Order: sequence, then structure tokens, then C-alpha cells
Amino acid sequence: MVCQVSYGEESLCSGKEKIVFSCHVDKKMVSLCRPIDSPRELIYRFGNAGKPEMTYPGPKDRNEFYRSDAPLFGGGITTLAFVRGDYEYRLYSKIGREESTGTSEERIPEFEDGVVVSKSGKQLKHLICDDGGEGFREDIGWVPLHSQN
Repeated sequence: MVCQVSYGEESLCSGKEKIVFSCHVDKKMVSLCRPIDSPRELIYRFGNAGKPEMTYPGPKDRNEFYRSDAPLFGGGITTLAFVRGDYEYRLYSKIGREESTGTSEERIPEFEDGVVVSKSGKQLKHLICDDGGEGFREDIGWVPLHSQN
């Protein structure tokens, strides 16, 4: 696999894919890629350059991503997720304002991207992007909204 370099950062996307989301978590990377010729297809990868530990969808997976959006004080959070077996993987990009006693205008904007992994509804890992991430680099508004049953 050839890793694409964009904005000086590596990703796990190939040269035939656009980077939708990518960041470093510890010594690994998380990337969400879109094949250049498929505007409505996404591929999630986690691991090291050239050796992803996980790719979704895999041969036995249905390609089913969903998203959610929620307002936060001074911003919001966008989440894109998928389920594999009992595990849910949620990539997120959050913009908000720090908590402080000052006025809302005095509060400093805070940016955070990352991945949350849950099993059967219980959070197992919360990986925050070391390099801050760049949020979602493409519009993902076409991804179906998560339906809360």
C-alpha cells in the first residue's frame, strides 16, 4: 500500500483515494478514505503506514457508515461511525469553547478529533488525535444520520 501525503501528514489512504479524515494516535494512524472514483464510498483504516491492523469494510462486512451531529457550547461535534460485530467505532471532530468563568467571547476555542471504540454499548477506548487532526476534510452530509431506536 502506498500512503498518501497531504498537508505534510501521512495517512493510510492510497494514491487512488482522497483523505476524508486522518490523524496520529500514539504511534499509529487512523484514516477515513474515499476512492477517487466512488464519491459515496468510505474506507476506514487503523494501524501503521503500509500495515493497517484493521480495515472496514472488509470482505465479510456491509459498507454501512452513519453519522450524527450535535451542538456544543461555541461549536459542535460531528461523528461518523460503523459497527463490526459487537464493536462500534466512532470517528469524531469536535469544536467547542473551554470552560471558564469568563464571558463566552473570552473562552478559547478548543478543537479535538479522535476515535471512540465501544463493545456492546460500553466504551473501551477513547483515542484522541495527537496532532490535533484536521476534522473531516470533505462534506459527509450524504452519509445517513444515525437513527436512535
